[in-house]
Amino acid sequence: MTDAPDWPAYQVGPKDSIFAIGVVSVNYALLEFAVLGMFSAILGLADELSHRLMFKIGPEIRDKMMREMLPMREWPDNIKDLAQHFIEAHKICYENRNKLIHSNLLAMSPRAIILAKIGRDGKTALANPLLSELRRVADDMKNVFDYGMHLSNMIRSELLGVKPQAGDVWHDSWPEKPPQPIPLEYTSDPRPLRAQP
Repeated sequence: MTDAPDWPAYQVGPKDSIFAIGVVSVNYALLEFAVLGMFSAILGLADELSHRLMFKIGPEIRDKMMREMLPMREWPDNIKDLAQHFIEAHKICYENRNKLIHSNLLAMSPRAIILAKIGRDGKTALANPLLSELRRVADDMKNVFDYGMHLSNMIRSELLGVKPQAGDVWHDSWPEKPPQPIPLEYTSDPRPLRAQP
């Protein structure tokens, strides 16, 4: 195997930051499996219908439907609280993902990443996240995925009576709530450029 030249040959920003944005994208796709489990459990849908419906609607509508149906579930209040925590965490995750994936990258420096997003109001907002903040966004998504999978499996087994199938990962106890993700900050206000350490 020969060494390939560095790619890309053009400037896109700090490579570690670009890689972190890629991990955000991968982890968000993974998170959708946990959303599917929670969506199916909270709405009381059969798996096949849940699969078909969930991917035809956006994350805002999914969360809205889960928020509306959750109070109707005859579940203990502490389980509803765990589910509500997941819904709120998912909202922050998809907002962070949308901000990053739909931003233009302004390659002003190989040591700083500047993201620009035009809002529905036509105004441009900028973000200058540090590498640690981008990694935190990706890690938050992985944590929310783990929490959602654990919670949805517990709901299915303990409250809905679904028996585990070969290869399923099931737990013996309810999950602990992870910390809520931290929203990425975009602003139209001028701020000094933050370079990567």
